Amino acid sequence: MEKIYRDADVDMSVLNGKTVAVIGYGIQGKAQAMNARDSGCKVIIGTRPPEESPSRAAAKADGFESMSIADATKQADVLLIELADPAQPPIYKAEIAPNLSAGKTLCFCHGFNVLYGAIQPPKNVNVVLYVPNAPGHFVREKYKKGEGIYGCISVDHDATGNAKEIVLAIAKAVGSCRAGVVEMTFQHECEGDNFEEQILYGGAIHLMKMCFQTMVDNGYPPSFAYAKAIRSLRSVIDVMDEVGIEEYVSRRCSRTAEFAIRTRGPRVINEEAIREIFRETERGQFARDWMQEWALGMPMLTRLRRTAAEGEMEKTGEQWRKEFGK
Repeated sequence: MEKIYRDADVDMSVLNGKTVAVIGYGIQGKAQAMNARDSGCKVIIGTRPPEESPSRAAAKADGFESMSIADATKQADVLLIELADPAQPPIYKAEIAPNLSAGKTLCFCHGFNVLYGAIQPPKNVNVVLYVPNAPGHFVREKYKKGEGIYGCISVDHDATGNAKEIVLAIAKAVGSCRAGVVEMTFQHECEGDNFEEQILYGGAIHLMKMCFQTMVDNGYPPSFAYAKAIRSLRSVIDVMDEVGIEEYVSRRCSRTAEFAIRTRGPRVINEEAIREIFRETERGQFARDWMQEWALGMPMLTRLRRTAAEGEMEKTGEQWRKEFGK
């Protein structure tokens, strides 16, 4: 059985007298900064210059001492790197690396750049990972309710001898130990996350689009097709999360739905394609393709966004929300 770390297992005193710098004040950075501050940590914020980003002003408005990333790195003992993956390497090279000193802790929100070598920290600093398994606003809302979001931690390099204690204390400060925290490798966190996004997010979204388009192509009213493709799924996901898939399928849905799920559902899943995407992810092909796409200015994503935005389903969805409510 994997070890689950909860509040009672973690001593936050390892952060006493230390300054935590949250680098990047976006959706995740803001939530983690606020939670850590409310847990008693000394938190400062490092952002890009005000002319490049409104984040510094937003952090100051929320009561944080906010400054350049270089200055925050100099002052901090622990850095929570909450920048987007593609933005991290140049900022790390220009502002973080020159201002690191022995004994500091670099805590990443995703293992991507460390795993694939785009960032190579020095051996005299801790390199750890903490990831709450939810968007930032959920992380904050759960904390405010006295609850937490399941999370994972990892230690890639322990320079001080207590890197694991430090990253667990961070997880507790943000609130994840209220729900439970598990330990894994940088590889499993990073590639597991990338695999999930390709298969679960990508697959589910394209299934919804295909459901909608097939019904419309066969004469169904777009509003009905949209409700079936998106709202029907939305209504059952929360139930399955609450009680489990089998409880929902066996007892919470109709027998017609159960028969459909068990006999037709497997036919729409291409198992070999899923396993091939997993192999590509483990070989680093997904990482290579994404880094190349970013370096080129995201031409493929830009074109795909335009095509999707102009699609019938998006136009139907906009009208549906006006007519039938959010």
